[in-house]
Amino acid sequence: MFNSSFAITAAALLLAAPAAVANAAEPDAGSFTYQGVKYDYTAEQRGDVKVLKGSAYAGKVPFELRVNKRTVTGRFNGRPVSFDVKDVKPIASKASALAD
Repeated sequence: MFNSSFAITAAALLLAAPAAVANAAEPDAGSFTYQGVKYDYTAEQRGDVKVLKGSAYAGKVPFELRVNKRTVTGRFNGRPVSFDVKDVKPIASKASALAD
């Protein structure tokens, strides 16, 4: 249950994070709002892995995700999360809103 709910949020993160980071020394930063919750994050490419670090709920809930070609692993609010990238369902309307 927790992983399913988080997968949707992670999908929004994956859509919000740029596909490529020009300089690994300077992570890209961003934020978005999903279901009324604001997420602030940085995205950094480390080899074949994209690392997303940030917080939700006004900085009270930290998260760190490691995304590779097949899986997303990491922690959300101190809890381990793990799921397949193929299980992430893109949210087209959110992606459009993020582009604005």
